Amino acid sequence: MDAFRQFLAGWLPHWPRKGPLTLDQALPWVVPKVRPRFMYEALSLHTGRPGPEFRPLAGVFAVSLVVDQPEWEADVDAAMLSAWNVDFDRLMQKARSNLLARGGEECFQEIGPGRFRSNWGDNLDGSRMLLPGILRRLRVAGDPVVVLPDRDTLLVVGDQDPAALAWAMEDALESMDGDPRTMNGCPLRLSHFQWEPYRARREHPVCPLLARMETRRLLTEYAHQKALLDRRHGEAGKAITVAPFQLELTPAGETRSFTVWSESMGEAWLPVADRVKLAWVLGGERGRAWVPWAKVQARLSHLLEPVGLFPERYRFRQTPPPGLLESLLS
Repeated sequence: MDAFRQFLAGWLPHWPRKGPLTLDQALPWVVPKVRPRFMYEALSLHTGRPGPEFRPLAGVFAVSLVVDQPEWEADVDAAMLSAWNVDFDRLMQKARSNLLARGGEECFQEIGPGRFRSNWGDNLDGSRMLLPGILRRLRVAGDPVVVLPDRDTLLVVGDQDPAALAWAMEDALESMDGDPRTMNGCPLRLSHFQWEPYRARREHPVCPLLARMETRRLLTEYAHQKALLDRRHGEAGKAITVAPFQLELTPAGETRSFTVWSESMGEAWLPVADRVKLAWVLGGERGRAWVPWAKVQARLSHLLEPVGLFPERYRFRQTPPPGLLESLLS
């Protein structure tokens, strides 16, 4: 739990000590903040209250607004926007302008040909992806690809440079180990001034690195999510089993994810994994089986209900009837 508390402490907002901010006070200091979308989810689960206002950005990232003064910061929530009588998108325009005023491409250090690292170090380095004009001026091969290992690092390479892509992902994986405030590093590609998750063909040399990043993200986020949900359900006296997201090593040396379900769980919330380990009792006989997640979802879709979380879980309310269990094994 120590690592989990560190994780939450690194993301909780730091509020001003004096009274409420006015819009005039906030405007010179408001900037955008890019974070993994799960961070906003975790804050809401932790506090039981709505967190900062945010918008999905691309892939697993989202963007919010923060009043960022030298001595403190305040995340902008719905109540603040209402009090200021301003909408999120309009304020975002001012926030991006303020961010641009803090420096442009000169704040990137060229580590090597086509390899750039941000050096603002102001906890908002990842937010510079919202300034595509700056990134387009960096000398990279192809479309810019960004990797965000932590709040003070934005790595930029080109999608047509396999060696640089591998450098960015390996650098991110190394720096993310042991940092409770870590991002997830999952790369984004700038295509026609729109961000999208970076994808690579199966034979591309960075595919194993992409898989490691995604697996690491899901393992971390589902573990923190489970801890928050278990606490929340326990305080509410709800008998809900939040199933784990776990990893196994295949005989071929590959890492594969799985979760577990048994009829003794009652209502269960399952993460999306490669496989589900099912256990049941039928006619006095105990049965166990490993079933691909896609097959469980296809055959039992009417029994699975999305909970509405990020990353998503599916609510399993009842034991599948015998015929359906048998169909999973066919």
